[in-house]
Amino acid sequence: MGFIQRTRTIICIIAVIFCSCSRLTTIPTQLSYTPPPVFNLPDSLLSDLEIDFAFYQTQPAKFYEPILELRDSFSSVEKHIVGLSHEELFARRQELVLDLKNIPEEAFVFPLPGARLLSPFGRRNGRMHTGMDLKINCQDTVVAAFDGVVRMANWSRGYGNVIVIRHYNGLETVYAHNSKHLVHSGDHITAGTPICLTGETGRATTDHVHFEIRVNGKPIDPTLMIDFENQSLHRKCLVFTPEDQGNIRIEIV
Repeated sequence: MGFIQRTRTIICIIAVIFCSCSRLTTIPTQLSYTPPPVFNLPDSLLSDLEIDFAFYQTQPAKFYEPILELRDSFSSVEKHIVGLSHEELFARRQELVLDLKNIPEEAFVFPLPGARLLSPFGRRNGRMHTGMDLKINCQDTVVAAFDGVVRMANWSRGYGNVIVIRHYNGLETVYAHNSKHLVHSGDHITAGTPICLTGETGRATTDHVHFEIRVNGKPIDPTLMIDFENQSLHRKCLVFTPEDQGNIRIEIV
């Protein structure tokens, strides 16, 4: 009996060990990876999709900040005097910095596109010629050089019919000898807006437009800013500093 019982015990132990081994999971020696399926959309479908890439877009830098907040109402003096000092211009600053490189191309338009130069800025016949005379034919349309507000659209001795525009960049531009005005004092305009027709009013001997650029009422040579050959702005920086007796010192930096 003892022998038989021991034999049965040994057989049971062997059976338990066999069952345990059969349940063990074999661990692979190398893992395998199956990539997910790729779905290709047909070109015909892609062409109809509206994809919004707004989150990739960057905001453009602000190259052209207005220097002044312009009012659209002017006193009787402001409506009748061409060379008028601008009290607000240097009220909060000691100098006016005008970096022409930062002015977008669309922010300037040549006042008489395609015109030829009749007379430059400087002394002429013993007198100071404070602007440049431009001409194409007769009664040609003159446009505003920059955005701004019309300060003066009136008659002035010597200038005849004359328009003065005060600009956000701190400048004023003058357009004289006009045969007809197309704007009025207080009008807000943009660069390229038609403002007048060339003429022969005032002290003039031929139909043309007399064009000036002024800083604080003082005329400056337009060629400091404008390339008249290409009828575009120079790419440089100008610094205007007020001096005694209303004069303006100009530096090119």
